[in-house]
Amino acid sequence: MIAEEHNTQDVRPGDRSAAQGGADSTIEQLIDALEDALADGRRLFFTRRLLVDEERFLDLIDRLRVAVPDELRVARRVVQEQQRILKETQARVEKALSEQGLLQIAEEERERIISQAKAEADRIKAEADDYARQVLLDLEERVGKVLTIIQNGLDTLGYS
Repeated sequence: MIAEEHNTQDVRPGDRSAAQGGADSTIEQLIDALEDALADGRRLFFTRRLLVDEERFLDLIDRLRVAVPDELRVARRVVQEQQRILKETQARVEKALSEQGLLQIAEEERERIISQAKAEADRIKAEADDYARQVLLDLEERVGKVLTIIQNGLDTLGYS
């Protein structure tokens, strides 16, 4: 790299915070500062070569080396937090589905018990109706016999 005498204090207004920010600079700010440093370079006549401030570039590269691990650490923490939240949410969903499954089982059991109770009530009612019918038939038979006795008594007395 061809270096030109540039004072590292000759920082353009857009990159001053990155140049002074040290390890606190974000990767984006440092990349912007590198672009600014390239823009400040001077072209050699009739070539594609650019003269840049070597110290400025090396300083920015060093800061990038420091900032990248920090950014990666932050990104890893974010991913870990997302994974934790995802696991918690999945556990809650599984619990809710499990509870919903238990609720469905309880609902089915309730329906079975109600159906069984209705069947039992119908059976008891039918038995009660049969008993009442039998009692009334027996009563009818007895009343019939009593009426026959009364009729015979009236016939004997001549009141028929």
